[in-house]
Amino acid sequence: MVSFWKALRYPTIATGLVLLFISLLLAFASMTSEVVKTTESGVLEPGSYYLEPKSIVVLTSANLTLSAEKATVTVTWANNFVHLTLANSTEKVKNITEPPTLVTDGSLKYRLDAVGVRYPYSWLSVVGFVTMIAGSVLSLLGFASYMQGELEKTKKKKKTEKGRNER
Repeated sequence: MVSFWKALRYPTIATGLVLLFISLLLAFASMTSEVVKTTESGVLEPGSYYLEPKSIVVLTSANLTLSAEKATVTVTWANNFVHLTLANSTEKVKNITEPPTLVTDGSLKYRLDAVGVRYPYSWLSVVGFVTMIAGSVLSLLGFASYMQGELEKTKKKKKTEKGRNER
């Protein structure tokens, strides 16, 4: 047990373990999430559009408001679809749980009010990964170096004891 604590105090092993601990903290920090509310709006010409809020990673809930003078619109999300015919009117699609896809044959205005989750510190996971690799390599190299040193000490000790026994 004494050699275990001695090995942990070996500089290369200790540095590697510290880097591994730092990488663990970075991994936990990168998973920090926050709830975000966002609104996006614009004008869509005839065609197909995928409306994904830019600052949200996981969409929790959204409401889509569509208005047009004359347009037929199909809104699709999460195995649901709504077919709307707009003629100088405004329609609201509620409780959207995934980014919607719109297919329209006319020009229309849209407004997407979304609530979702984002991970602002997710970039720390890359730093944590590199730190984890460096810590693992240092720990393994330190372990190999420590064991080689211990092996040499043991050989030297046996050689010394063998010399004493021969006298």
